[in-house]
Amino acid sequence: MSGKTIVQKQMLFLVALFCGALAHGVDHTDKNPDYFQGLYQDIPIGEIDGVALSINMAFPKRQSKRSQKLRPVVILIHGGGFISGDKDDKNQQIQYLTRLGFVAASAMYRLAPEYRFPAAVDDIKLAIRYLKSNAEKYHIDPDRILLSGSSAGSYLAVMAGVTGNSDAFSNHGLYPNVDSSVRAVAAQSPPIGDFTLAKYADRPTVRRLADPNTEDYSAVLAAMTPVRYLDANDPPFFLSHGDADPVVPVEMSREFVSQLKESNHPFEYHEVKGGTHSFTRSAPDQAKQVFDAYIQFLLKWAE
Repeated sequence: MSGKTIVQKQMLFLVALFCGALAHGVDHTDKNPDYFQGLYQDIPIGEIDGVALSINMAFPKRQSKRSQKLRPVVILIHGGGFISGDKDDKNQQIQYLTRLGFVAASAMYRLAPEYRFPAAVDDIKLAIRYLKSNAEKYHIDPDRILLSGSSAGSYLAVMAGVTGNSDAFSNHGLYPNVDSSVRAVAAQSPPIGDFTLAKYADRPTVRRLADPNTEDYSAVLAAMTPVRYLDANDPPFFLSHGDADPVVPVEMSREFVSQLKESNHPFEYHEVKGGTHSFTRSAPDQAKQVFDAYIQFLLKWAE
């Protein structure tokens, strides 16, 4: 296949993935009950604090060249400021990711203010452990699970990424024999600042996730801060942020990137000049370049 053809296919994919211009049917016609293809919704993964959690999953069709071997997984995490959004919002995107050979999932998590930190982080880590525990069933590679999110979803992706080897979070007795480490993390417009700093005290992430009635509020703010968990065993990161983002200050990504540089941790950082929180609209030309780099990042770490 020529390089030109590959680029053309990637651009078509990106248009469909991020603009939602096309539709994709679901195919469940295979006679083998052990083989999955198409979209499956509301797969139960466990219950925490009386809430039944679930994920949606999409699988490549049988004729995919990569379908005969264990496949990599991308878990998409929806945004919504921690107070809204639904895993179904990502159904079209996870179906398109199967065209690149991925098994793709969209994870549910409990929302604020009813559920404060660390509820949503626990839920994403549960989704990772569920997939690892069911790797044989779904014909996936438990060592090639990637996370991707934007806005609130990107905070959860980064937090899950840096805490895969941390014992600071509860497994709630669900799949305790596997960890929640992942292969790589991609995050767009992530609210990942050091929340112990006074300048971030009134940010929505803090107001919505940190319980003000907690006895040791400062300890909660520290526990919410991704960089506090960063170490050499954490996965590589792909970060993108608009420098004119009015919702999440670009300084948050810059500060996290500074720590990644200082520790010589593998990462890619793409700052979009003039980009706002959803910079596909504010800087479309640069956004296309970032999205292409995003796809290349996923493919690289899926190998």
